[in-house]
Amino acid sequence: MTRLISMASYLLCLAIPILASPRPVVIWHGLGDSYDSDGMQRVAALIHDIYPGIFVHSVYLNLESSQDSKESLLGRLDDQLAVVCDQLASIPELEHGFDGLGFSQGGLFLRGYVERCNSPKAYKLLTFGSPQNGVADFPPCNARDFVCRRRNAFLKTQAYSQYAQESITVAQYYRNPDQYDKYLERSGFLADINNERQVKNATYAEKLSSLEELVLYLFTEDETVVPKETAWFAEVDKKTEVVTPLVERQIYNEDWLGLKALGDSGRLHFYSIEGRHMRITNETMIEIATKFLGTEVNLETEKGGSMQQQEILEEIVGYVNVILNQRLQQILAAVAGQAYM
Repeated sequence: MTRLISMASYLLCLAIPILASPRPVVIWHGLGDSYDSDGMQRVAALIHDIYPGIFVHSVYLNLESSQDSKESLLGRLDDQLAVVCDQLASIPELEHGFDGLGFSQGGLFLRGYVERCNSPKAYKLLTFGSPQNGVADFPPCNARDFVCRRRNAFLKTQAYSQYAQESITVAQYYRNPDQYDKYLERSGFLADINNERQVKNATYAEKLSSLEELVLYLFTEDETVVPKETAWFAEVDKKTEVVTPLVERQIYNEDWLGLKALGDSGRLHFYSIEGRHMRITNETMIEIATKFLGTEVNLETEKGGSMQQQEILEEIVGYVNVILNQRLQQILAAVAGQAYM
């Protein structure tokens, strides 16, 4: 009998590792980058080194690398976000949820995913130099870079045109405080995802506040995302350069997005990384991944656990119970036989 119980314990122990693993990670690259770039592969490799066996998915809009990079520059963000919602929902490894890492504009878009879809569920969201409050200007150009200067001049004058708001990525999160009314009226993405219009979408706050943690990283010398404080949801006066931190803004105190709920419960974090935009050393990435990623998920107790894995456990337990019952009946029969001798 003792040997049978030991065998049952052994079989159950074999089953448990199948059900426990580090929570998967989803990463979304930035403007002009691609899902399979050297940088994104480096991030995935570092996470794999820390958590062997972890599943990491890099979001893509096109499996052809150069086309994926192009679509990070051009396209309608509402449509792209819908594609990614379907993409993540189709990946079996993500069915129990994931932790998200968004780099530059990818961090804004992952937040958009949480607010609009969040199935599968995002548990933690880490963003790096992301334009959470939009961009109020465009990266400065070298005096001799004529193409860059023409591009910026066009964007500044045409950012709120219908064409730009339906096809140019950065224009859809351009937020000029000097043209705030025009922004609210014509913004094709950010004004909605930041719940800034008069009619609020309550589900955005509900879904974002369901995160275990929202972690916002700012680059101290960032000149690509302007102003750099947008990474922390801050507002910057373009004339005086006075910074209004998130906790002093209406978007926070009236909790349009659930940020106050996160802050009040200690789940909203602000960190900075020394240096320019997206200059993240391996050491820094390892430190961040070690601190925030790798949560062990026991799928036996996880809500909505895999039916296949539950069936494996039930099969093992059922098999062991049959053997134990048979053995018990043999013992009782033997005892009964001895009583009549």
